[in-house]
Amino acid sequence: MRKLFTLLIIILTGTAAYLWFEPADNNNALQTDQELLPDYVAQNVTRRIFNSDGYLVDSISAKRLEHFELLGFTQFEKPVYTLYNEQHQPIWQGSSQYAVWFPQDKIILEQQVKIDSLQHDELIEHIETESLEMLFPDNRLQNNQPVLISGKGFYIKGSGIKADLTTKTFQLVQHEQTVYDNED
Repeated sequence: MRKLFTLLIIILTGTAAYLWFEPADNNNALQTDQELLPDYVAQNVTRRIFNSDGYLVDSISAKRLEHFELLGFTQFEKPVYTLYNEQHQPIWQGSSQYAVWFPQDKIILEQQVKIDSLQHDELIEHIETESLEMLFPDNRLQNNQPVLISGKGFYIKGSGIKADLTTKTFQLVQHEQTVYDNED
């Protein structure tokens, strides 16, 4: 009888200890789940940035925005980013299916990334790739993915790009092919 009583006390103590410590594990799982939920969600968003003189410097619009405060980034669906020059005219526009904006003024564009020149007299009119980092306020682009650059009468294929949209300098990390159209 004494052995049965001792065994019963051990089982009850073990069950109580298990139930006592289990809720702490659920709190950690709940906290992790809450980190993965956005702090806020917005639809059809437009954000404009102006310089100290009140002129538009850049703007971004998106179909959907999700902000994650604890993780430190903002995620966009179908973003369109427009950059303006010193004459306050739009000069470049970038778009993609998805983008992530980090607090260090870095945007990573993902899936069907397109950078288009909005001025008609530019040598380079379009840049297409699957992933691209945009670094601000320097207005630089970079990646290590396949890239297609096209302009009036030519296109260039390569892998990796480093570009400065302000100075209009473009460098391919690895050149693969250049094709010129022979039209007059």
